[in-house]
Amino acid sequence: MKANVITAHGPAREVFAMRELPDPVPSGDDLILKVLATSVNPLDCRIRKKASVPRNFPLILGFDVCGIVVDKGSNVAGFEIGDRVIGSPTPFRNGANAEYVAIDYRSCVHAGTLGDEQAAAIPLVGITAYEGLFDRLKVAAGDLVVIHAGAGGVGHLAVQLAKKTGCTVVTTASKPGSLAYCSELGADYVLNYRETDVPKAIMDITGGKGAGLIFDTVGGSTFSQCLDYVAYNGHIATILPVEVPETGGYRLLLKNITLSYQFMGGPLQRPESNRQGEVLKKLVNMAESGALRPGVSAVYDWTDLAEAHESMETGHTVGKIVVRVSPA
Repeated sequence: MKANVITAHGPAREVFAMRELPDPVPSGDDLILKVLATSVNPLDCRIRKKASVPRNFPLILGFDVCGIVVDKGSNVAGFEIGDRVIGSPTPFRNGANAEYVAIDYRSCVHAGTLGDEQAAAIPLVGITAYEGLFDRLKVAAGDLVVIHAGAGGVGHLAVQLAKKTGCTVVTTASKPGSLAYCSELGADYVLNYRETDVPKAIMDITGGKGAGLIFDTVGGSTFSQCLDYVAYNGHIATILPVEVPETGGYRLLLKNITLSYQFMGGPLQRPESNRQGEVLKKLVNMAESGALRPGVSAVYDWTDLAEAHESMETGHTVGKIVVRVSPA
């Protein structure tokens, strides 16, 4: 099969290359999909630049997929050859920037009536948003939740899910298009982080109490700033590998703060249940009904992955960047 691989860690223009590789062979729990569409996530860029675990090259990225089942393992149930499905390949195996990909069937669902590109925009960010909100923060109707980067891949779905739950949503953005998009998604407060003192604004919104629930999708200084306005007994969930220095940890301790990490790829290493498949099915049903609107800001051909990665690395993506691999 053809695959657009990375040959080493480094800048996108220097490390992507088309290669001919062996077709994947299914294990007992695998589906083999002919890839129709995938997407670019910040995770792809982080792995491309520098991996936190050793990687073998050439390496295939692409951790979303919409594809057609062409082969399956002996343990697979609920899927047949020819089915069009979506899922999130584990980042610890080769991904979907190729003609074919192997993926555990328990993390897949049928794509239903969704188009290939809309379907490929959902899995990784949708499951991340859902787990971050409901499994980590345990948001409920009436809660106020701060969701950073509300126009981004995870953020734009998290804002919608929180609003559907009955939450008051405070989010952040900076570009005019991103600010407008956050308002369109239904966010109650959209803060321009370049022009606004975010901690002060959130303290004002909460009457000086601070935010009890914070979903950090940015990391870095954005995460550090959360410590300035998190409420006593509050909870911060982050999708980034942030480090808390001792002084920061002391501040968390004194306010009795819970800090959670959300990485949807973790359970994919040991798929002991179809929990994420169940979550993904809920998201597909919502998208089919119009209750959830996955945003696709750009579609690239898979031969242009380097350009797609560079666009992602600007940090100003609205919704998702989708990659078309082959026609149905």
